[in-house]
Amino acid sequence: MEIKIEGNPGTGNTFQEIKIGYVENYNPNATTVINNHYGDRKKSAPAADDSQKQLDMIQLQAEILDYVGNLKQFVSKDWKNCYETLWHNILNLPEVSALVGDPGKQKDTTFNRNLVANIIYIMCNQGIITETNATTLTVALEGDKDHPVRAQLRKAPDDRDLKRKIESLIINQ
Repeated sequence: MEIKIEGNPGTGNTFQEIKIGYVENYNPNATTVINNHYGDRKKSAPAADDSQKQLDMIQLQAEILDYVGNLKQFVSKDWKNCYETLWHNILNLPEVSALVGDPGKQKDTTFNRNLVANIIYIMCNQGIITETNATTLTVALEGDKDHPVRAQLRKAPDDRDLKRKIESLIINQ
C-alpha cells in the first residue's frame, strides 16, 4: 500500500501500514493493555461450587431417605433401628453417589429412582425388607401399582461390582 498525502498532514502525525489477520483488541494509542481473554480455557470452579455440591448431595439424600422411608413398615425387626443408617452408608458409597444423582429420562424425580429400586431389591434378598412382592412395594413407594419402578424392584443393579459392594456393606453393617 502506498500512502499518498495531499495537503498539510499537520504536525506530529504519523502514518503506518499495518497488516493483521485477527486481533481481539487493537489499541495503538493505549499506554496499558490488560487482556483477560486466554483462549477457550475454562475458568476454574470457585470453592463455593464444592460446598454447593455437598449441599445438593445432602438434599438429594434427604429426598431418597424420605422416599425409602415409605417402606419402614416392611423393614424386619432386626433392621428397624439401623435402616436409615444403612441407607446413609449405601448412598455414601462412591459408586452409588456417582449414579444416584442422575435421574436420566425418569420423570417426576430428582434422583435415580431405578437404582434405588435395585438397591431395595438387594435388601429384600438380604432379609432387611420382609415384603418381596414388587407390586406391594410399588404401591408403598409411589401410590400406584402400575408405576415403572415396579420392574426395577424385581432385579439387582446391572453393575455386578456395585451389587457386590452393597451386599458387602449390608453384611458388615
